Amino acid sequence: MKVVILNGGKGTRLGLSDRPKPMVPVAGRPLLERLLDVGKASGFEDYVFLNGHLAEVIEAHFGDGAGYGVRIRHVREAAPLGTAGAIREARALLTEPFLVIYGDILIDVDLAHFAAFHRARGGIGTLFVHPNDHPQDSDLVEADETGRIRRFLSKPHAAGAVLPNLVSAALYVLDPAAIGHVPPQGASDWGHDVFPAIVAAGGVLHAYRSLEYAKDIGTPDRLARGEADLASGRVERLSRRQPKPAVFLDRDGVLNAEINGVHRPDDLVLLDGAGAALRRINRSGIPAICVTNQPDVAKGLVSPEALRQVFAALDTALARDGAYLDDLYHCPHHPERGWPGEVAALKVDCECRKPKPGMLLAAARDHNLDLARSWMIGDRYADVVAAQAAGARAVLVRTGHGGSDRDRHDSTPDHVADNLAEAVDYVLRTLA
Repeated sequence: MKVVILNGGKGTRLGLSDRPKPMVPVAGRPLLERLLDVGKASGFEDYVFLNGHLAEVIEAHFGDGAGYGVRIRHVREAAPLGTAGAIREARALLTEPFLVIYGDILIDVDLAHFAAFHRARGGIGTLFVHPNDHPQDSDLVEADETGRIRRFLSKPHAAGAVLPNLVSAALYVLDPAAIGHVPPQGASDWGHDVFPAIVAAGGVLHAYRSLEYAKDIGTPDRLARGEADLASGRVERLSRRQPKPAVFLDRDGVLNAEINGVHRPDDLVLLDGAGAALRRINRSGIPAICVTNQPDVAKGLVSPEALRQVFAALDTALARDGAYLDDLYHCPHHPERGWPGEVAALKVDCECRKPKPGMLLAAARDHNLDLARSWMIGDRYADVVAAQAAGARAVLVRTGHGGSDRDRHDSTPDHVADNLAEAVDYVLRTLA
């Protein structure tokens, strides 16, 4: 599989004049060298550099790649063609699925795992996505429960809009068929022009949600933040190479008010202090992952589409406090029958419904988590049992159900807290 790196940026906002944006020094080394390191670590040897502004600087620095132990083909664009137009001009070199990396992002990503995910799912393309702390001014995607992308939501967003916090990180695996959707002439952009057209035409794009580090460093502030994250070890800690702890959180009664079923976005109300507490987890560099039973889907009381809107409402409410969930797993099943309109296929005794540990185990597989160092924060003893069955520790909070199911579970939490803020204080102290 070839790796295509888009090197058209000028770096004007970074104050660059003698080199293109991908050659900006990051902690003493050109960013483009760092991108090559990531590709090589994942076993990729063939690269196509799509160069624009000051292309000769890149070509002179890297040559044919022999000095870096790889093979590099350089393609110059005669005029700015945008991210998609540039790849259109290199289509003769791209006859098999290929990786695309924008040359202005700092990443530490297992690209081989990303590529394998695409091969397993199929479709025209797979986009690397993750949440951030400013979705209101970001281009967003909406994916269904299978990971298929259903919509692209470009900024600016309407005031008060309910938005899923899922941002494309300028990192893709594409099938050559994707190039057929690029306009034949002029400049075009994957995110704004081509991907929305693919989805509108019924094409299949998937979202690959990851905890790994992938950040744009196109402004002085973002560059400084990236260098700080390298120096602190945050970039490396989030990689798939080594297991990492996570903080798991139940939803209803922990993050938002428990009302016996949140079926509409307007019904979701954050608990006082929940956003600020979650923001503390985010800033610690420890992944925050929600695991929530949602049996009302099986009961026919809420549709999967409506539940996606509720999850988007949760993202939107958290974003107001600068907080986000790194991932969210939900169980739509329920073992008992007897509800009018219930969904028979979901009325099963599954392995993901807490107190079973299936959602935590799935998250550990997906993100290479160290469950022995991880914590679960929940308002039921079912949360405690699920965590301990997965090998994690658990904090019971007195909000929501406050452990009202104690008589149904023989388990003791590792700690009890009055609310999420106190629970986060305790967990972060143990993980320090």
